[in-house]
Amino acid sequence: MSCLHTINRSPASHLLKSCLNVINDGDAILFIEDGVYHCCSHVHLKAIIDAIKIYGLREDMQARSTLSKSMDGVEIIDTTRFVELCCEHDKVVSWY
Repeated sequence: MSCLHTINRSPASHLLKSCLNVINDGDAILFIEDGVYHCCSHVHLKAIIDAIKIYGLREDMQARSTLSKSMDGVEIIDTTRFVELCCEHDKVVSWY
């Protein structure tokens, strides 16, 4: 059973750490809203980028000027792909 985890808070919230305590093989993380600041954080993502599929929502990244600073390995997606990911995974867990 796969899960899409959405994180909408900045790295200061420590939500990613809590999320990583329960993440399983086949799960993915999508950063939205202020969570997109994680997409430029080499410290937070470097250890997991090869093991877990990581996504960033393009519209939120553009609004926060983080699009050009995104790490390699973060797939930038639009809202249509967001909806597809929700359908591809068995459940969606929102971290806020």
